[in-house]
This record gives sequence, C-alpha cells and structure tokens, in this order.
Amino acid sequence: MNYKNYLFNFSASYRGGGYKRLYEFVSYFNENGGANFILHPNCKKLQFEFPNNTYFFIEQTKWDRIFIENQYLKDIIRCIPKIDFYYSYGIAIYSKIAKLNWFHLSNVLPLFQKNIPLTLMEKMRMSFLGYRIRKNFKNADVISAESNYSLELIKNLSDANLVLSVNGSDDELSNLSKWNKVSKGDFAVILGTYKYKAVGDSVKIFIHLKKNNPNLKLVIIGDSKCLSKELFKNDDIIIKGLLSRKEVFKFLKEAKYYISTTYIENSYNAASEGIFFADESYISNIEPHKELLENMKFELVKLDNLDREIIYIKRDQVSTDNVKVWRQVISDMIRIVQEKNNLQY
Repeated sequence: MNYKNYLFNFSASYRGGGYKRLYEFVSYFNENGGANFILHPNCKKLQFEFPNNTYFFIEQTKWDRIFIENQYLKDIIRCIPKIDFYYSYGIAIYSKIAKLNWFHLSNVLPLFQKNIPLTLMEKMRMSFLGYRIRKNFKNADVISAESNYSLELIKNLSDANLVLSVNGSDDELSNLSKWNKVSKGDFAVILGTYKYKAVGDSVKIFIHLKKNNPNLKLVIIGDSKCLSKELFKNDDIIIKGLLSRKEVFKFLKEAKYYISTTYIENSYNAASEGIFFADESYISNIEPHKELLENMKFELVKLDNLDREIIYIKRDQVSTDNVKVWRQVISDMIRIVQEKNNLQY
C-alpha cells in the first residue's frame, strides 16, 4: 500500500502519551513504505531510526499554539503534491487540507474543565484551546478520542464520524508473562504531576499504605515544577522528574503499588501501564478507568483520609480483554480512511 499521500501532524507531541502514539505511527508507516509527519524538533532522532518517512520539524511555544498555530501548514502542503489523508493529533483543523481530514482529541481538558483543579492560567489556556477546537470541528470528517467518555463529550458538538481510537498496550501485553519474575521494591509510584492529577490525594493514599508498611517509599514521576515544596522535604518521597519511557517502565515493573487519583483523563493509558505491572493499584473512579476495568474484579474503597471513592485492584485480577496492540489501532484507522476515501492501492 502507498501512504505517501498521508500527512500526520504530531507537532505538539514530544513526550508522554502523545509521544507514545507518535512513535508507534512513525514505526508502522516506516515499515510500510513511509508517510509524511510534522514533528517537534525534540523528535529529530526519529528521522534516523525510521528513514522511510518524510519529516517536517516545527517548534511552537504554548502561546504560539494559541495565536499562530497553523501558519506553518501552508509551506508544508506545498511540498506534498497530493494529500489524501490528514491526521491532526490535538491540533485544531482550521481548513480542509485533504480528501479526508481526521482530528484526534489528545486532551479532554480543553473541552471540559468544570470542577477540575487547574491554575487560573491553565484554565484560561484550556478554555481558549477548547474554543478553537470546537469552532473548527466542522473541518474534520472524522473525530477520534481515546475513550467512550471523551466521545460522549463530543457527540453533540460535531456531525463528524466519531471513532474510538484507544492507545495500544503492547508494552503491557509483552511483559504480561514476565510480571511475577520481577523483584518488587518497597515503594509506590505516582505517574504525572499536573494539577488535575491531584498528587496531594495520591500522597494521602501513600500515607494510608505506609501505616501498615513503615519502610514504604513513594516515587513521583513527572514535571517536578508542578509539585509543592513540602513534598521535596519529605524523606519518604523520591521525586524523579521527567523520565524516558524505558525508565518509567522500570519503576512500574518493580513497584508494589501504583497510585493515580487524577480527576479527568481522555484515556486509560496511564492506568493500564500501572495496573499491569504493580502488585496492587489505587486509581480514581472515573469513566476511562472503568472502561479499562470492564468485566474485571475490583473494589471501590473509601479511605479515612480521602473524601472520594477509589478503585482498588490487584495485579492477578487484571485481564487483557479491553486492550489492543498498536498495530490493530493503526490498522483500524487505515481501514476507515480507505472506506471513506474509497482509495485503491
């Protein structure tokens, strides 16, 4: 199949879940003759690892994304004679670019901030990005999101075809048979530090666990600038900052506990990484997490020092029924594109 007329815009994604999806897409299309990718300069190493693709590198600040987000596209479009398919990861589509235009919702916060803890600046920025995204839904033929919960937020905002496109769980599945061979450390892991992740509530769960395990330590992975100064003074807390995916998985595999008290998510991605590796997990009772755990045995627990119920699940209660591998996720996307474009290869 020929994907030279496919253009993917991941220019705002160079870490976290966005980079995970980007990496898998770049790898897949490199194996299948190559496609066109717009990337952040921090991803330049990918052009050497996957040389069959064509790359355009664009650097924008958070404020560039608000005020001049799409101006670079004109020059890039002129470099591609024909574009049958345009895929935009979290970046509003301001005009019809291809025969088929696909917007992927990468973050649900621009569309929903009610009762979500955010700084005033975050709330202003997310509100404006949400306005831009909603205003330009009309230019998307297909809109995808990573949970049914997110699609529900969109369904009354657009006439586009709505598609569930979860994150692949290749890492979790490939390590499934090895999990009980890993030596566990006496620590819990928190992954993600932004305000809506509610790290303070996660720390409360750690304190609860520590009552019965005095030697337990807490490892926090994520942008350390988002954390309160008090956490740095606690000898039981180890703040690792931003880590590579390989380093993140090392901690998750060796953790006794995984903790996530996030108030909102577009996907179950972080939760799946945690519950597949840690012996026991405490995760927030939100819709994407419940989609991941559908038909699995888990408990809703109420801890004395926390004012909301939390999902508790053991590693041996986790199944693979609700997850996919990346190859399937991408193949499903391509099938929809071909059906809608009626493209012949």
